[in-house]
Amino acid sequence: KHNKTVHRHTMSGIYELKKDSPGCTGMFWRADPRDSKGAPSDNWPRDGAELKGTVVDVPGKGKYLQVDQIKQKADSGFKAAPAGAFMPFRYSQYFLEEK
Repeated sequence: KHNKTVHRHTMSGIYELKKDSPGCTGMFWRADPRDSKGAPSDNWPRDGAELKGTVVDVPGKGKYLQVDQIKQKADSGFKAAPAGAFMPFRYSQYFLEEK
């Protein structure tokens, strides 16, 4: 816990969108949990998508990934994510796993 503040805006990495029970085929982008201005809707992550971004820890709301780039399973490489794209680390059956 003592490193939490230090890494709040600097921890970045690649995470895969996974699920631990059957359900939908992906998850829509979420709005910035710090101001909830509205989420983008294009190129939302399907199952198995890889997301590149920065971890944001929001008090009372948990950990989110501020996504800069996305690679869908069918894509050959990463593409720029839409502006303001966020993904929670855990939502229902979905979770992000670091690669």
